[in-house]
Amino acid sequence: MHRLPRLILAGLILSGAVAGAAQTLEKMEHSDALVGLRNLTVPPIARSETTNLIDGGVIETDGYSHMTLNLAAELKGPAPQKGVIGVLLIPDVEPFRRVYRILGLVPATVDFTVAAAPSSGSYVMAGQQTFEVGFPRYRALLYNSTGTSATVAFFAYRTRR
Repeated sequence: MHRLPRLILAGLILSGAVAGAAQTLEKMEHSDALVGLRNLTVPPIARSETTNLIDGGVIETDGYSHMTLNLAAELKGPAPQKGVIGVLLIPDVEPFRRVYRILGLVPATVDFTVAAAPSSGSYVMAGQQTFEVGFPRYRALLYNSTGTSATVAFFAYRTRR
């Protein structure tokens, strides 16, 4: 399993594609198993603001049994309060897709976060975690309760066990 040192991951945050909503998670580092997004700006958005969550795109997981997630962020200013930068992964299949799109409900199967506080510095990184795959696709929705914008890098390493 690939593990990215903090300095390399911090560099990946700052390099890469131009940020914007509805990014597609792309293959990374010439690997079919590693997908992600880099340089995505996530403004302050509460997890409960379902209509404002940043759409990070879809992770294709059909044929994979597990995915290991990694999340890092660069805060654009001091965090005025304790908070988290998070990624919600919801199944990108019906009826979950419709429940989110029409009703604004988030049937999260995975809520992956990294904590930030006024004393945490500019860079924060979550410890990687492995999750069992239960659906062929997941939509990644990002939020940020730190009170300041952040540039985010998010990766999923998909495995077959």
